[in-house]
Order: sequence, then C-alpha cells, then structure tokens
Amino acid sequence: MHNYISRRAFFLSAIRAGAAGLATTLVSSTGVLHNIAGAQSPPRRLRLNLPPYPFFDNLKTVMSEDLELLNRLVSSYARETPAAFQNPIDFLSRYVPVYVFEKTLRPSEPGDPSLSTLLWLMHLAGYFGGVWLRNALIRFPVPGSPNPRPGFPPSAQRFDSIVTGINAALTVFNGNDAGALAYAEASLRGAQLQGLTDSYGYNAGYLDQILAGSKPTNAIAPVGYFIYHETLLFDGTYAVDEIRALDNWRKHAQQAASRTGSRYAEIVIGAGGTDALPAIQSAGVARGKATWQPQNVFLAITNFDQPTYDLLLVTSAYFLQCIQATGLAALAASAVGNADWARAAVRSNAMVVPYGGSYGIGLFDNTGQLPTFTWSDD
Repeated sequence: MHNYISRRAFFLSAIRAGAAGLATTLVSSTGVLHNIAGAQSPPRRLRLNLPPYPFFDNLKTVMSEDLELLNRLVSSYARETPAAFQNPIDFLSRYVPVYVFEKTLRPSEPGDPSLSTLLWLMHLAGYFGGVWLRNALIRFPVPGSPNPRPGFPPSAQRFDSIVTGINAALTVFNGNDAGALAYAEASLRGAQLQGLTDSYGYNAGYLDQILAGSKPTNAIAPVGYFIYHETLLFDGTYAVDEIRALDNWRKHAQQAASRTGSRYAEIVIGAGGTDALPAIQSAGVARGKATWQPQNVFLAITNFDQPTYDLLLVTSAYFLQCIQATGLAALAASAVGNADWARAAVRSNAMVVPYGGSYGIGLFDNTGQLPTFTWSDD
C-alpha cells in the first residue's frame, strides 16, 4: 500500500518533537526505515483493539464493517511506522482518512461497492477522534474547566441526521449527471459546518488558533506548519506532506478559473455580499478562532503536553486537507460542468458526514473508551 508521507516530514518532526513526539508518526516506506523495522525479531503482528463503539441499526443501513480491511490497513501502518511512534489515534484519525479520501476523490461514474465500508472507516475515524480529544481535555484540565465534563451516551437518534446526510449524498452519487453537478455546487454553501467553504474556513481558523494564540504553554508549535489567507478560497498549504488528491484538485480549480466559458466566477460570487464564497470562508475562520480561544475553558488546550499537542496538530491538518480537497473538487466540477468530477466531490462529501458528525458524538460520549495497539506473535 502506498504511503503518502515523506521521509523529510519524518525527520523534521523528529528534530522538533524528539524521540517521544507523536508527530514522528509521519514516516515513509523508504529503505532506511524498512531496515529499522526489519531489525525487530522475531516478526510480530500489530493489532488494533477496538473497544465498544456506537453502531446502531440506522448506521448499518449505510455502513458495513470490514475487519479484514481494517487489519490490512493496520499491517500497512505497522510496516510504514516505527513501533516507537505508533499510536491508535494517529492510525484511525490520520492514516485511515488519507487512505479513504485518496480513493473517494477520484473522478467516478455512478456505482461504487466499497462505499459502505469506507463510510464505516470514517465513522471510526471521527468517533474515536472525538473520544480521544475528550480524554485529552480531561487529562489536561485548565482552571475553570468543567469537572466532571458534561456528556451523555450515544443513541441511535443522535445519528439520524448523519444517516440522512449520507443517504442524500449516496442517492445523488448513483443518480444522473445533472443531480451530481447540482449537489457539488450546493455543497459549497450551507449551514455552519455543513457547507464545505464554511467548514474549511472554521477548521482553518481553528488550526491557526491552536498554532498561535491557544498553543499549549509547555509545547512547541512548528513554524510554517499551516499557511493560508482568510479570503483566498481553499488556499492552505502545510509543512506535513499533502495528500495527492489535494494537489490534483488545486490544479483543476486553478484551470477552471481561467477556462473559457467556465462558471467559476459566477459560483464564487453567488448572490454577492455574505453569500460570496470568500465571505463565507472568512466568517468561518473568525468563528473557528473565537471558538478555540484559551478563554473558552471547555476547549482549552493550554496544558497539553508535547505528544498530545503533536497528535492534535497532525490529525487536524489532515482533516483540513480532506475538507479542502473536497471543496476544490466541488468548485472545479461545478465550474466546468464535469459530472465525473462532481461525483468525486459528492462521494467525498458522504465521507465528511461521519468524519465530522461521529467526531462530535465521540466528543460528548461519557462512556467512550480509547482503542489500543498490541503486538502478537503469529
């Protein structure tokens, strides 16, 4: 399985974070690192131990468990990541989404039998990412933070809107070209954290905030980790390697903007004013920054240690990359009227729904447990 992270990123992270830094999970399958892994003897298998997680009947109508695929992904992760730097949340909330979105962001015709399994993977990525952050906020409280932290067990009803959103995307994906193009264009706007432009803006503002004004007191924030402009659409760049799909869709969007007959400018401007995509993105950025200010003790990360902070940064960066690439795909597709491109955006939108929705449920699950890794001889 191809690894999407460079050796350069691994060594830069190692210098910054030290031997215990979780950011050093960003490694490649180069010969040098294979030699490191190969020094372990005898051969052992890395296993992911999943604790109970919500998988109600309504979720089963759109998702299918595939433990064999999950185990194969764990094995690939183990080959590509030195054992000292492996972490179950890095696997579930970074490695797995990169695998999924590299598939879903490809241009496509209707029909994809793998979607139900990919949706399940994104449910795991979102839910356990939320449980992890809840646990980290409890482990590293700040003065005034809630104790006990409010929460409630998940229920099938709380997943209804997630299932509805997934079904809407799947229906369009398997429908006609006109429907796919209309959905892609409409997905650029929408309610807060629902439309792609607002979601990108909010999460860009959040990542900016935790790198600067809300950085933990005793942790180092890497310089140049994320660079963006509030009103330049989906323009963020990263110190960690980008998923390949992001660069592809960035180029398609740039070409669509200058193509004769393109609707790019019309889509971007919309009805003007607050309906213009740059205005929507800018408003999202401001909201993300405000939400994650250190004064918000419910989400304050002031006391996070370096490994926890590193893991928060890297999972956040790849979440944002996936949103960004999906937004660029939707914009490029609707601008030039390419239905196969539009289906890439629609299919990826379907993945975004549990990525964010299940994360929110995990963040408030007061019964949630964290997954673990163990090694076995077989």
